[in-house]
Amino acid sequence: MRNTWGRVTTGLGWALFALWAWAPLGAWMGAWITAPDLWRLAAPGGRRLESLAATLLYALTVSLLASAIGGVAALYCWRRHDALARTAEWTALLALPFPPYLHAMAWLPLLTALPERGAGWPSATWVQTAAMLPYAFGLTRLALEHLDPRWLDAARVYGGDQRMLRGVLLPALAPAALAGFALVFLLTLADPAAPSLFSRSAYSLEIFADFSASHDAARALWMSTPLIAAGLLALEPLRRYWCAIAQRPSPDSAQQSPIELPGLSAGAALMALPALALVAAILKQAWPPGAWKDALELGWRDAAASAGSALVAALAVLPAAFLISRFLTRRHSPAWWCVSAPLAAPGALAGAGLIWLWNRDLPWTPYGTFWMLPLAALARFAPLAILAAAAWRARLDPLLLDAARVYAPPRRRIAGVELPLLWPGLAVGAAAVFALSLAELPATLLVVPPGSGTLALRIYNYLHYGASGSVAALSVCLMGATAASAWCAAHLWRRLP
Repeated sequence: MRNTWGRVTTGLGWALFALWAWAPLGAWMGAWITAPDLWRLAAPGGRRLESLAATLLYALTVSLLASAIGGVAALYCWRRHDALARTAEWTALLALPFPPYLHAMAWLPLLTALPERGAGWPSATWVQTAAMLPYAFGLTRLALEHLDPRWLDAARVYGGDQRMLRGVLLPALAPAALAGFALVFLLTLADPAAPSLFSRSAYSLEIFADFSASHDAARALWMSTPLIAAGLLALEPLRRYWCAIAQRPSPDSAQQSPIELPGLSAGAALMALPALALVAAILKQAWPPGAWKDALELGWRDAAASAGSALVAALAVLPAAFLISRFLTRRHSPAWWCVSAPLAAPGALAGAGLIWLWNRDLPWTPYGTFWMLPLAALARFAPLAILAAAAWRARLDPLLLDAARVYAPPRRRIAGVELPLLWPGLAVGAAAVFALSLAELPATLLVVPPGSGTLALRIYNYLHYGASGSVAALSVCLMGATAASAWCAAHLWRRLP
């Protein structure tokens, strides 16, 4: 009976995840295989080759800058409690889900006033780096908590901070730095918002434009092949980092002092500057009372649609996260790749895949309705919720779960033991999905129902005509909701028993 119950619930979890994340992409594989004559699109030429090369260079530059600045800032903030360290940590936490197009609002007036050679890709690189800094900072900061303090104590005794940094700390943090680089690279490849605001076309936008013109699934998937290949390569450093983080952190030592090296404070200042500039610029533009009145008249329907779709996606992902997370606790589990591989797909490909999947003559289809918005969010962010829940499960004492598995029937074990232990990890995943869904743009651009929209889509469209007071007021609402979700997720993550 127990085995039957376990197989049924496990199959339900995998079926839900396959419907959300793999169906929009996996269904396209048939079109990809049945149209081999389009294989040339996988190796673009001419203008598309230039766009692909520029996009890869742009993503690599952003990844290098963000991982370097974020890593230095994390070293400064580690075990330091001064004003600069607290400011850097809080801005990194609260600004983590802020999308690049919001950061563009703070810098558009300055960057668009530059000469032609100063605009374009350099401006997009700075804006995207500002948005990605919290990710690189967070991965390095979390890795520092898992270091064994005895290594650092021994290195400090025999060589001081400089030798400890070169011989122990930097080699130990290399996987975290590589994971931060890979994560920023993956997110930058999938998001064309910053380049488009500065009149540059990222390669993912080429996929969006081609599918909008042809509605050919095979063409879009063949065109996406270079980005998918690069994304899959970026997942391996993230897998190694996830395996290291999905463990109990090493006990910290209250007597340990922070690292005292010149230049670290500059990294912390650069970490806090973009988020503070963003908040100051948007609050200044949203200050006139008339801006809020116009914003409510223009965007309340879009805000309600965004909040509703994000809430539906966050709640819907919980059963799959709970049921699948148990398969990811093993270090070399192939289930990790099954869950995380959809993250390598560009956002435009996920949105176009949903259209191809649901735009059919069925008794009922979500195509053209509100339900396409949460489906787009689940297609993009459901893997993150499952990985968060699995990381939480791996950090728990396994004896508690083993005892419940032996002595309690399945239903009582789930309701009385597993759910109380796992709910903070599930809530972290749901909060991440909620925050990222509010700001999701690439897939939403394709699946949004006619005559409706989302808050992110309205802000992005208005930014092409300049940042006005009403747009700034809408941005304040979006920033507040995403920052609150990020704070809740971080608070829950620190509740490990």
